Amino acid sequence: MTFNDWLPALLSQAAFMTPSLLAYITGIVLCLSWRRRIGVGATYAVAAFALLVFGLALSLLGQVWIYRAMADGISASSTSLGHSVIGVAHVLISLVSTGLLIAAVLAKRPPSPV
Repeated sequence: MTFNDWLPALLSQAAFMTPSLLAYITGIVLCLSWRRRIGVGATYAVAAFALLVFGLALSLLGQVWIYRAMADGISASSTSLGHSVIGVAHVLISLVSTGLLIAAVLAKRPPSPV
């Protein structure tokens, strides 16, 4: 299996991640631009969206590792163990980022300047 064999599969996975990536980046930009209105919740939300972007990157890098492992002839048990570690890390990142988003929603907002 060469680079040209798994590149289309990798690009298709990256294409499917694009809407989520755009939503996360939009969330980061909006929270940073409305930081004074949102208060401490903006900090939590930016951290959560940054973790979600990192989770997407980790998922894509995990897929690259799987393709490289198949190309190098690494055993199926080693490949599945690596895939499981990446999956557990992705689940933990998603869990922490979801908790941060919930904390951002429930965080106390500054009083409105009336």
